[in-house]
Order: sequence, then structure tokens, then C-alpha cells
Amino acid sequence: MKYLAAILATLFLAVVPMTAQKASKNEKVTYCVSIDCQGCIDKITKELAFEKGVRDLQFSLEKKTVTVVYRADKPVDTDKWAEQIRKLGYEVSYLDETTPEPAKAK
Repeated sequence: MKYLAAILATLFLAVVPMTAQKASKNEKVTYCVSIDCQGCIDKITKELAFEKGVRDLQFSLEKKTVTVVYRADKPVDTDKWAEQIRKLGYEVSYLDETTPEPAKAK
């Protein structure tokens, strides 16, 4: 019985730090974009979905917004994402309340 308790305690101590590392903080930035159909959403998704740090893309056709959820622990360039959307032919601006602060150099 003591042997089993020792094994369970060891497993518990090994698993807890692993789960703490996986819980990374996500941030988001929202752009006002001139989108009006599912084709626009598909086009932007194809362009941004696999960018470094991007976790999720959320769209609202009613509000004409694109929200990019990204990992806060990774260096990202939100201006680059806006420029990529612009190059696809859309007008882009930051939604005021989510404008990110400039990245600080390490």
C-alpha cells in the first residue's frame, strides 16, 4: 500500500508541472475589415491560419471584424497581419479597444 501511495505521489508531482506549462495566456487583436461574404472569410483564413503564434480566427460579417487570438508568450507582429489582409485587397484598421501596445525588445 505504501508503495502504491509513493507511485501515485510521484506521478502527481510529475504531471502538475506539465499542465502548468501548457496553460499559456492568449491575447487577441480585432481589426475592422471590409469583408462581406464567406469567400472573404475563407481567403483571410487561408492567409493567416498558420502564421506563427496564431491560435484562432474569429469573424463577424455583421460587424465586419476579424479577431486574431494569439499566444502572448510568442513574439508576434500584429501590423504584419494587418498588412497581409490589406494585400488581399481589404481595407483594414484596428478596432480601438484592442489596439496592441508596441512590442518591447528583449
